Amino acid sequence: MPAGLGGGGKVGLGIETTMGTYAAPTVFVPILNESLAYAEDKYYSEQIRQETIHSDVKSSYYHVEGTVSMEADPTNLPYWLGASRHDYATVSGATQFTPNNAGSGDACPFTLSITVVRNDVVFGYVGCVVGSFEFTIVDGVLQVNMDVLGMGEATQTAPSPTWPAADLLGADAHRVFLAASGVSPTFSTADVNFNGFTFRANFNAEAQNRIRADRQASYISFGITEAEIESELDFMDKTDYDAMKANTTRAIRLASTNGGATLAAATSGVQITANRVSYDAYDIGLEGMGDLIMAGFTGRVIGIAGGDAYKIDVKGPVTLP
Repeated sequence: MPAGLGGGGKVGLGIETTMGTYAAPTVFVPILNESLAYAEDKYYSEQIRQETIHSDVKSSYYHVEGTVSMEADPTNLPYWLGASRHDYATVSGATQFTPNNAGSGDACPFTLSITVVRNDVVFGYVGCVVGSFEFTIVDGVLQVNMDVLGMGEATQTAPSPTWPAADLLGADAHRVFLAASGVSPTFSTADVNFNGFTFRANFNAEAQNRIRADRQASYISFGITEAEIESELDFMDKTDYDAMKANTTRAIRLASTNGGATLAAATSGVQITANRVSYDAYDIGLEGMGDLIMAGFTGRVIGIAGGDAYKIDVKGPVTLP
């Protein structure tokens, strides 16, 4: 077999009925790259037997880990977010994801089987959840990195993919809004000074192993949820700088839509709303004689009484179970 190119690969997702039991792919995801891998800490014996080198090795616990990077396409994004620490519901024609307090991956709405074909060789990963993710705008297109943890690996047969038409969110799709924090913030006119936007959430997921006759992970645990927004923008006034000093929280929204100026009017889109954000840093400097004066900030997303810390709405053709 000759060496293959990445472009000949494929990634498929199947929603598992039973956590950790392989489900054949029902949707195929166009990705940019992936690094899913078998991860094991083998046991190397340090017996004292007149040698100064390890004398034996035993297989130990293992799990699956890696990152899948892709454009944030509404035709497949709900599957990834549904396999993370979220609840979801249909709200105004979109699937809305909100954070929950689940302690482990089996408390996610569902787990995924991820099938990856590399050079016509099939890899089947089971019990997969998204432990963290990051949305960012790259060259005008909204992209997302999904950090995946899985319970194990199983040998599978090659699937036959069916590829959906791409539905990318390009430079003309994005608007950023600022408002006072609240359960349902009132956003008005889009801010036109942002130069980039990143939203990330980390659920501090870890593979857990328990004593049983099986080496694969027993389940994936979740820890503290850490969410933040990072960006820079043209420095125009001290409004948000003063908010940082006064510890005044803000609401921030990224709306990325196709076919309409609002998510309700759009044919498809992704809308990320952080209802309460505290500025961790708001940096302004004179970088050089010919450099624009920019403000760089990092804001931590925190809880709000009576509401959700953040919401992610995805409008597209996907209907989750």
